[in-house]
Amino acid sequence: MSATQSLYQEVILDHNRKPRNYGAVADASHHAEGLNPLCGDHIRLTLKLDAADNISGIAFEGESCAICKASASMMTTSV
Repeated sequence: MSATQSLYQEVILDHNRKPRNYGAVADASHHAEGLNPLCGDHIRLTLKLDAADNISGIAFEGESCAICKASASMMTTSV
């Protein structure tokens, strides 16, 4: 396994074990939900914008595989 592949795998596993922004945002102004009926992944995303339309909170929750959970965690961290 190359160093890049190893690092990628470590990042995915870390986000799966300790997902960032897991939960729900209180008083969210926006909601989104995704369901993959083929594998059963089900993610709910909540987002709160302040008066200036800046993101003041983002979170996700749901039942999913390690890759889906890690992807949602990384996405909320990036946003």
